[in-house]
Amino acid sequence: MDSRQWLTVAQASAYAGLSRDTIYTACERGELRHVRVGGRRAIRIRPDWIDAWLEQHTVGADALRMSGPRRVSA
Repeated sequence: MDSRQWLTVAQASAYAGLSRDTIYTACERGELRHVRVGGRRAIRIRPDWIDAWLEQHTVGADALRMSGPRRVSA
């Protein structure tokens, strides 16, 4: 996919493998870079912005190993 392409929220959610609600929420919270265009305030997002946002929320294997096993209390 061309990083210069503008995606709709539906396309961005398919690209990221997440729900549209997750994309909308990230935009509303200012976590995901986006632009609003047109009279209907349509949101457009670039694929490289999604990639950067996902990278910020990625937990690496090293971090998982350092945190140890997760315990669930009943």
